[in-house]
Amino acid sequence: MTAEVLSEYPDPPTPDTVDRLVEAALATDGINVPREALTAAFVYVAEPVEHLITSERGREQIHPSRLRPIRAGGEDALELSLRLLGCAGSTWERNERNDTYWASPADPASATAKWMLPPIEVWHGPDGKPTAALSVTMTSAERVVEVVKRSAELLAEGDGRRGYDLTADLLLSGQEDSCMMVAQVYRTPEGDFWAWPTVKGNNRTKSRHQILNTNQTALLTAPDVTAALQLWVDERNAELKHADSDEYSARLALQVAVVETRLVVGCTKPELLYQTVQTGNRRDHIHANLEFTASNQDRAIGRRVLEEYRVAGILDDTVFGVLAGDLPITRLRECPPDAGVCEQRDLRCMLLLAQFFPVAGDSRRRPLIRKAMAEPYGELLNSQHTTERLRAYSALCSVSWPEAWNPRVDDNTVPVVNARRGVTLSGKSAVQLLTVADKDADAFDELLRYRAPQWLAAFKLADADRGSMGAQANRGADDQSGASVRARRGIPDVLAAMNARRAQAVGLMREMATAMEEGRAPRRVDPLGHADAAGMVADQAWFDDAFPKGKGLRLPKPPYTEPSKPPHTAPSSAPTAGRQVQQPLFRGAPPPSDRELADRRKAGVRNLLDQIESLTRDLVTRVDDARSHAAAAGMIPAWEANESERLNVQAGNIIESLKHAVEGTRPPEEGLAIRPLPR
Repeated sequence: MTAEVLSEYPDPPTPDTVDRLVEAALATDGINVPREALTAAFVYVAEPVEHLITSERGREQIHPSRLRPIRAGGEDALELSLRLLGCAGSTWERNERNDTYWASPADPASATAKWMLPPIEVWHGPDGKPTAALSVTMTSAERVVEVVKRSAELLAEGDGRRGYDLTADLLLSGQEDSCMMVAQVYRTPEGDFWAWPTVKGNNRTKSRHQILNTNQTALLTAPDVTAALQLWVDERNAELKHADSDEYSARLALQVAVVETRLVVGCTKPELLYQTVQTGNRRDHIHANLEFTASNQDRAIGRRVLEEYRVAGILDDTVFGVLAGDLPITRLRECPPDAGVCEQRDLRCMLLLAQFFPVAGDSRRRPLIRKAMAEPYGELLNSQHTTERLRAYSALCSVSWPEAWNPRVDDNTVPVVNARRGVTLSGKSAVQLLTVADKDADAFDELLRYRAPQWLAAFKLADADRGSMGAQANRGADDQSGASVRARRGIPDVLAAMNARRAQAVGLMREMATAMEEGRAPRRVDPLGHADAAGMVADQAWFDDAFPKGKGLRLPKPPYTEPSKPPHTAPSSAPTAGRQVQQPLFRGAPPPSDRELADRRKAGVRNLLDQIESLTRDLVTRVDDARSHAAAAGMIPAWEANESERLNVQAGNIIESLKHAVEGTRPPEEGLAIRPLPR
């Protein structure tokens, strides 16, 4: 549609016109947004109603040319394009750009956070069916105003990263790109407030309100929006009569008085509406025209990986919500009922690590993450790919903490060789590992590599900013005056120093775990690992003194596994000239005993059976889906007889093989000797 040049501000539609549009929309196939949301949008319509509706068999509907099916996040939705007053819409508090400024439900310690966004749900209509609208519950109408205002303020804080002045550009050229909006209701004790937050084009919405001199929260909570809009239009048109030049503010603002807008009015799976509309917002922050902080952009990249898994059916909606940071960790089936803050955070972070570095046999995740991370097909995973995965993983882990850290703290957590094979953990929680870390080398190594960097960064005892002289300026403990100077060191040196002083390192990690539970800063620990009795708080200056730079076991990578040689290449026992043989980061543990090996293998058996059980459930779902789609297509039977027979024989053979394999777990009959299995 071609935008016409306005000479004055158009009046808002009458209540009768709004009702007519609402009825036409509800009568249109594919539109399942609730009546209240449609009313909240159509009060801003700024074009003749005849352009929007058509009559078919005496029944008015939205004109088909205004509707466009879209596909996002693996789901189908329906867009309605129309012209609205420029003051329509509000800023989106869940914009990926500002993610680090809000406390997350996935932070177990966020219950008392000031800026905590409540869980988002789908709105159910009077018949109990889900609709194409979102719902959040707020403590009061005043809280709604605070949240929406903060969302706009946060956008303003980051707008300096833009290479041009957006507000000035809108005044000069108008709004060329349309915004996408989704229906959302804020539920409060004072009543329900329907809004259309902008999921794509937040900065444009903020700037339009600024140019038009409108208050988005006042319009959102107004008892009679039509009356408020009419008052605003009359005032602006009155200003135009006194405009003595084209540079007058009221005349300049005509550029955005009416704008093209896209409303999400339908969704085939309303229960997935949030993931569907957020996909576009997330994509904008991955391939961003603007600059964003590392944490926000890396979080967006990480959530795109999780979204690929969700669409493929690898992650269910609950697990996806927890790992993305939208749901509390207690919603996970694996989370013990009595899990504390440390255990909950650790559970989520280790689950994330497994998603970003799937093991070699995981043929479902491995191609999907390469696609989501835009890693070249067929190219071996390299150091750049590994680092990008680690930063996305680290940024998502920081969601479970009150403050985001620099995601570069995990740059050396997983070496390239291990990234190619996938990360395999012991399966023990951090709490369990801490219990034995002073005696168990494997437990200590796992804590130091996969937990220590993030814990140290969270408590500001170490960081990844090691290059500049200015980075040496250090914040001491809050109760200490004056500045101190810290050593310029990276995370590998920090871990090496902790590795050289195991007792003190274990004591510090135990103290950090306790500090998480008690909601305080960790105390200093002595060389024997005992916390300071006087309660002296640990800070960077103390840490650099307790674990001095350059005096640890600085071996940054685990053993290097030589790749298989190509055919006709003679094996070599000597290292290649000029290449230094890689050594383990941590001191090697003594060879495991037969009992330890047996326990590990038994744990592996249990893990494999759990995976098989999960795959079986997935198989049942896929068979049911295939059968239902086949029936809808008139394919009866769904499978031909020979194919069905082959599948059943294959399944029977697998079942027999499983039964035969697991028979070996039964205790031997009395009087029979146990013979060792052939190797």
